[in-house]
Amino acid sequence: MNDQLLHVTIITSTEDIASQTIQSKLFELFPFKLQKDIGKWNNQIIKNVYKFIPKNPIDPDLHSIEFSLIETDVSMIRLDDFLSPDEMFGDILIYASRHQSKSERPALLCHTPGNLNNDNSAGGKPFKIAKGSGLLSYYCFHHLLNLTQKEENYEVPVNHEVTHHGPTNFNQPSVFIELGSTDKGWKDKTGAKIVAQSIINTCYDLAQKHYSAGKWLKKDVIIGIGFGGGHYMPSFSSCIKNKIGFAHTVPKYKSLDLTKDMVQQIMDRTLEKIDYWVIDWKGLKSAERLHVLSILEQFSSIPFKKSKELRRT
Repeated sequence: MNDQLLHVTIITSTEDIASQTIQSKLFELFPFKLQKDIGKWNNQIIKNVYKFIPKNPIDPDLHSIEFSLIETDVSMIRLDDFLSPDEMFGDILIYASRHQSKSERPALLCHTPGNLNNDNSAGGKPFKIAKGSGLLSYYCFHHLLNLTQKEENYEVPVNHEVTHHGPTNFNQPSVFIELGSTDKGWKDKTGAKIVAQSIINTCYDLAQKHYSAGKWLKKDVIIGIGFGGGHYMPSFSSCIKNKIGFAHTVPKYKSLDLTKDMVQQIMDRTLEKIDYWVIDWKGLKSAERLHVLSILEQFSSIPFKKSKELRRT
């Protein structure tokens, strides 16, 4: 593997309608080529492998990224039931996925996977989170929002979600980027085009600004871990617009489940050095806030900020 290249693995699934819609747009917009030999990938689980190596816009003779798109027949959130960490390859993982919600409202979303408590009903291991990256999450959200705003007569909201569901066992930083939230949304070609382009744009930004010969550089993005608020992180969205990347977020409804071990795992499973614990002060009840703060005080090397201090004004 060429260490000069950023190796991106995009994961799609035949059992996911939205995933297939996004995949179709990736193939329409970019020259992915089906590989006759899938190489090291587990051929019992990986149905097809496609590759795309774009030219470097600064130096056309120097490539900076290799995209591998792997297509599987199994559920992406349960992929680590079928592949071991040693069978997953790449520097970062991007899951192109559907989103489901009770409201069934259309949406474009992104988030880091992981189980913050013992509930692993949606894949992964209990009390285990995936490796997250504030840079990866930041650019996914940024490009979803930017491209949606540029799309004429397209009024679908863009949301960043808290850490939830599987898979949790792979060693690479990962993100889900999603089309929601019903059959109509999962087949939305405009939304799929925005998601597909956001995936590629995110990786261009990472390769050109933050990755060099196997090393990651934060540069001008602040890395935060969020605590409090609702599932769609409303109090943190303005922070993200102010160049704060959230590698993981613990919502209000899981705040009392937070343990010292989980905070340590969050530190261990975040790609970058964390700049701030970011607390949605009003998004936590008094008892929840006291519980969170009592744990974070044991990790005093990282200062905490109220989310309102980091929002774009």
